Parts: sequence; structure tokens; C-alpha cells
Amino acid sequence: MKRTFANRALGPLVLGVLALLLGYARANGERAQFAQATAALSQSERTALESAPGLAVANAIWALGGESAVKKMLKSELDRLPEADGVARGRVFVRFGIVDSNPDGQAAVFFQACAADQNLCERPALIAAAERETRARFVEPGQHLPLYLTSGHPQVP
Repeated sequence: MKRTFANRALGPLVLGVLALLLGYARANGERAQFAQATAALSQSERTALESAPGLAVANAIWALGGESAVKKMLKSELDRLPEADGVARGRVFVRFGIVDSNPDGQAAVFFQACAADQNLCERPALIAAAERETRARFVEPGQHLPLYLTSGHPQVP
């Protein structure tokens, strides 16, 4: 009788205690430090942390996606980003302007980038931002600066 009690009750009890100790050790280890670190963040920092996967997907689509995928991603990014995040919205507008094939459309989109991020209003800053984005793109269209951003007409002899 004692042997069956030991086999049926003591074994699961010992396993339960071991599982409890293991769970306690895991809860107070590295994961607890991560949870405490994220709990200490401000609301804006937590929102930025939550948007990191979306930004990673957007960057992957920008680097390797086709033209239609990039345009869909850019539209969804504009919907996702708040109006107050001007730097990120300016980056999206620069990307959209690089991919756009219509020169008039490019001018309008680059103007929207300037309206979203005041740092992009200066032509050298806009060209530098566009060059950064074209270096991050590995497929056409969008690997080269659009004509709208080039230095102008070549010298005629």
C-alpha cells in the first residue's frame, strides 16, 4: 500500500515542486529584467518598441520588394504612423517619391516630405536622405536618384 502511494502521489508531487522551482527561477532571471526594463519605459518609448516589427517589415519590403509591394507598404505606413512623427513620415514620403515615375508626382511627394519633416526642406538634406534610401534598395525601381533631385541640366558647350 505504501509503495503505490509513493508511486502515485509522491512522484507527481516531486515533479510539481521541481516545475515550481524552475518557473520561479525563470521568472526572476533575464525575462524578469526585460519585463522590468519595459515597464520602466515611458508611453512613447513603449509605442516605439511596439512598432519595431512593423518598421522591420517595411524596411525589408523597401529593400527587396517590387514596385506594387512598395507602394502598398508605403500607404500602410502612412496610415500607421501618427501625424506627430514627422521624421518617420518624411522618410516614407522620400521613399514614395523615389519610386514614383511621374516627375510632377515626385515634386508633390517631396514637398509633402518637407511639410512632414522640416529638416528635408533644404535641398542638400533632401538629396542626402534620398541617397540613403536608394543605397538601402537592392532592386529596381528606386536604386537611383530621380531626375528631380539631380543637380540640373548638364553644361552645354
